[in-house]
Parts: sequence; C-alpha cells; structure tokens
Amino acid sequence: MSAATSPANESSTSSSTDSSTGRSSSEDVNHGIVVGYDGSPGARLALDWAVQTAERDERPLTLLHCAGMTMTPTFRAYDPSVQASPYDVMAKGVLDEARGIATKTLEPEDVRSVSVIGSAAAELVAASENADLVVTGSRGHGAVSAGLLGSTSYAVTAHAHCPAVVVRGDAVVHAGPGHPVVVAFDDSKDAQRALETAMQVAAAAQATLHVITVDNVGGLEVWPESDTVVGREQMLETMHQHVGQVLQEVADEITRAHPGLEVRTSVLAGSPGQAVAAYAVDVRAGLVVMGSRGHGGFTGMLLGSVSHRVVHDAPCPVMVIH
Repeated sequence: MSAATSPANESSTSSSTDSSTGRSSSEDVNHGIVVGYDGSPGARLALDWAVQTAERDERPLTLLHCAGMTMTPTFRAYDPSVQASPYDVMAKGVLDEARGIATKTLEPEDVRSVSVIGSAAAELVAASENADLVVTGSRGHGAVSAGLLGSTSYAVTAHAHCPAVVVRGDAVVHAGPGHPVVVAFDDSKDAQRALETAMQVAAAAQATLHVITVDNVGGLEVWPESDTVVGREQMLETMHQHVGQVLQEVADEITRAHPGLEVRTSVLAGSPGQAVAAYAVDVRAGLVVMGSRGHGGFTGMLLGSVSHRVVHDAPCPVMVIH
C-alpha cells in the first residue's frame, strides 16, 4: 500500500508553528531537508547531521514528528478528533526541543516543525515527495510514540521519492578532507545515479571519492561440471581484471569532469553488504552512497538486501539513491 493511500495518511492530523491541522506531512514540505525526530538519541544524531547539512547547503529544514495511534491505550484510539489534542501537547515538547537545537545554527524562518498522527515510515515517505533529502536516525525509541525504529529507516530508504540518509555511528560525522565519500558502484541505473550524487557531495566537501565494487563471483557455489580448478582460477582472474578496468574507466571519467577531485578505486571480495560496510570502517568514511537496488552485469551487487546490510553495519551516514 502506498503512502498516498494508506490509512495512516487518510486519518492524519498535523500541527506546527506554521501549518494548520488536518493536512498530511507532504503538504507541509515544499523543498529542502526533512528530518524525522522523536527525541531519541538516534534521532538527535540525525537532527544534528541534518542541521549541519542544511547550513552547508543553504536549504530549509523541516522537523517531522510522527505519533503512532496504535501506541495509545485509551478508547477510540483510531479517532483523530479524540486523540489530536493530547498528541499535540506531547509532541509540542519534542518539537520545541528540536527547534531549539536547530535554531542555534539556522535562522528561525528556515526551520519549520510539523507533527502528524500516523505511521512514521508512511509520513516520511509522503514528505519525501516534495523534499530534496529525507533524514532518519538508525534507531529511535522516543517516549511519545516509540517512533523512528530501525524498521522505519529501512522503509524510508526503500520507498523515499528523494535521496534518503540514515545517520549511523556514535557521533555526527560529515564527508570532508579526513572523511572520504564511498560510493558502491555497479553498472545498474541506480548505481549510476548514486555515482553522480557522490561526485557532487565529494567535490563540495573537498573529500576524496572512493569508488568501490564487490567481485563476489568467487563465492559461487555452483559451477559447471566441465570446469577445472585451473579454468576457474583463470576465469576469476579475467573477471576480476575486467571489474578493475571498468572502475578505472569510471575514475578517469570522474577526473575529467572534476579535475580537482581525488578518486580512488577498489575491488572488494566477500559478502557485498559486509564488504562495503567494513571498507567504510577502514577508510573512516564520512558518507556511503549507494543505489537502493542494483543488478549489474558483472557483479549484481546492490540488491535491496545489500543496501539494508550497509545501512545496518556502516559506521557513518548512508545515503540511498533511487
């Protein structure tokens, strides 16, 4: 069921310092960055990252709080007219806290706060229709709504209409001279879009761009019976060289487009999701960029389950491009 037709959106009410009730979250977002906030530690990291990114990119910021009605033990739990007022009171404290944090860095007119009654995942996906970027924490468990759980960040990265960032790690980290941008690449359309975005981010942040892929052919369990051990080794070596050559050609194209951008390439081995996440740890990445789903001709690496693995394991923010 899509966010536009889900019961959560049909029955949503919303309130903020600059929007009226009775509208969905998508109506309160024109452009800029949307960050989900529920007061949890993970959401606080996401908020800090979103605030700093909004300042750097000169974009407005929308603070979105979502209260799940199924968490309410009172009668007529699915009637917004009964539950809206108590939720407004509870949500106001959460959003006031977030707004106070954001306006220490951003101008007040560049920050808007929106509270909705509904599914956090559905409302964030709906808001992404009109946003440039949607940001979530990797896990949330706020007192008001038990809001942005890990499943929410997964759902948003899978279905958002704009790039989605999941803020990972124990502290806020951004791409920069000491923290490279890592982009997972194969020859799928999603990976091509991810590469374009990663180039832009790395150039703007003066960060090194690491273009990586996973050559997992050696992990195949089924081989033709006619293959010999020597034949397999030769084939694997040939395919490995081919992958490396493709990445080098990509790096050369990037350098021509961005002469001042330092580009490095790596062909990894092993389980794709774990390999990408481990690489991000090794190079102290500031951002990992990847497509939501890929089916490249030479690796087939970026399947949905792989992007979810990276979101779960990476030590830094992960941006998923659709």
